[in-house]
Amino acid sequence: MALPDGRWLAFDRETFAAALTAGAELIGSTPPSPTGSAAAEPLLDAGQAAAQLSVTTRWLEDSARAGIIPHHRLGRFIRFRVSEIAAHCRIEGAPPPGSTDSQFRNANS
Repeated sequence: MALPDGRWLAFDRETFAAALTAGAELIGSTPPSPTGSAAAEPLLDAGQAAAQLSVTTRWLEDSARAGIIPHHRLGRFIRFRVSEIAAHCRIEGAPPPGSTDSQFRNANS
């Protein structure tokens, strides 16, 4: 957890879980599970994610740098979760990358 002055605050796993539970009681919801489905999905490099999404690696990296698609920065490396990109495309109303639904249809079709 980043503090306002730029320093970091770290908790052990038990303290963190207790804080999540206490916070959830305050707002009246259940705390998120640290072993949720997103945590179980692996982080992929641009090449792996691009292959699964049927897009080019360059498009994926450029879109991440521009802040268009969700990504995780690990030092100088950019990693992706395919489910996050697909969910983002559904929310934004655009067809998922690599889908056959295109705005621009062939004039002969």
